[in-house]
Amino acid sequence: MSREARLVLIIALAVLVLGAAAAVLLLNPAKPKEKTLTLKAASPGDIVRIAIQNAQGAFAVVAAGEGYQVADIPNALVDKDKFASLLEAASKVTAVRLVVAEPRDLQPYGLVDPTARVEIAYRDGSTLRLAIGQTERVTGHCYFRAEGDKAVYLMEAARCAGFLLPAKGYIEDLITPHLALSSPLSAVLDATFTGGPLVEPVSLKATASGDPAVRRAAMSFGTATHIVVSEGHGVYELDQTYGIEITSSLLGITAKEIVAYNLSPEEMKAFGFDHPTMRVAFDLKNGLDAPVEHYVLTFLKKGDALYLTRNDEGVIYVVDEPSCLQIDYEKLLVRWFLSPLLMDLRAVRISTAGQEYEFVLTGQTNADKRVTCNGRELDIERFRTFYKLLTSVAHDGRILKGISPQGEPLLRLTYIYQDEAKSPDVMELYPGDVRRVYVRLNGITELAMPDTYLARVQEALQNLWGTEPIRTDW
Repeated sequence: MSREARLVLIIALAVLVLGAAAAVLLLNPAKPKEKTLTLKAASPGDIVRIAIQNAQGAFAVVAAGEGYQVADIPNALVDKDKFASLLEAASKVTAVRLVVAEPRDLQPYGLVDPTARVEIAYRDGSTLRLAIGQTERVTGHCYFRAEGDKAVYLMEAARCAGFLLPAKGYIEDLITPHLALSSPLSAVLDATFTGGPLVEPVSLKATASGDPAVRRAAMSFGTATHIVVSEGHGVYELDQTYGIEITSSLLGITAKEIVAYNLSPEEMKAFGFDHPTMRVAFDLKNGLDAPVEHYVLTFLKKGDALYLTRNDEGVIYVVDEPSCLQIDYEKLLVRWFLSPLLMDLRAVRISTAGQEYEFVLTGQTNADKRVTCNGRELDIERFRTFYKLLTSVAHDGRILKGISPQGEPLLRLTYIYQDEAKSPDVMELYPGDVRRVYVRLNGITELAMPDTYLARVQEALQNLWGTEPIRTDW
């Protein structure tokens, strides 16, 4: 639907609102002393032009084709609710009450030098000129007059508000939409964070995005919703709790202030956006049937203020700092770093203490799964317990740098998948510092974990066909 068409719908909605309000008044007539005075009764679609001059400057709203042009603001940026309220207030000009019919002095009402002057032109050729004065201290409503009428009236504050805004006040201050689903991880498909505390860009990739490469990479973690990818690092499963905190901070971002709009790339660069504090690009599917929308948020810290521009639209907002600006790479990662589903595997190979073990899995369903080890059948339930031990690998919660173990690994564990397009996952353990082993995962060494895991796996392998329970704690 075009923006102009949406504005026409706004007019139609405003008409319905006026009709509903009239029906309510008929069913619930106000007391005489509270009766609303109507100075002009028209429909929103009858407005040709609204010219506003106030303390913030001067601008006009002009009918254009089937819609309206609000000052020089691009239609896609206009706040629909504020604009609809302005049309409603300008089409049906009402007063809460008559203050004085023939005032001797306009000074007490702020009408000698009005706060705002408004000229409204209608399709029937008529024009209404209003002078907006100061606010009444008790009610918060505004004093006003209409040209050709000596009386001073009181206009409801909510109806008067649109006449007091600057042009940029009609720019939508909701920069990103509020979450419409149960979890932000269901709405944010892919997100890439660049800058801030991150040395390298970090991407969160959703398995539901439809990318087969992402889906295959996620098979290493069973039922992951997102994987974490960063150049120079391994691929990991996203921690759900921290992932929700970070992705939720991308939604419902609201501007505290709009600094400027319609800025050229050169002006944005001069402001400092060529060297931003952080840039976040993400895809959003905010509803089951909603389209996928792409956002690029560019943040810039200057002094105590945080500025933001969206999709390089030439608008600068001031916002509160979202938690994504303090993103911690290590907190993104689930400590359990390799846990494929048994149903996805074709074989598991283990090499340790000079012994080789190959577990081959057969069967189409979980119920008819069978397993052999080096050609010898093994009880499937005993293997499931052993497999629980294998997939319990968990790192220390920190990423290591500059680790380059040499020689033969203490253990090599290889997962081979039924999907031949999925590369095998290979985990190797090497001697580490005190009571620790270093983990090389798919060629990258940046993790460590207690060496009790290695001891427990070797113990289980020696007892595969025995009767002693396989211990999974380490």
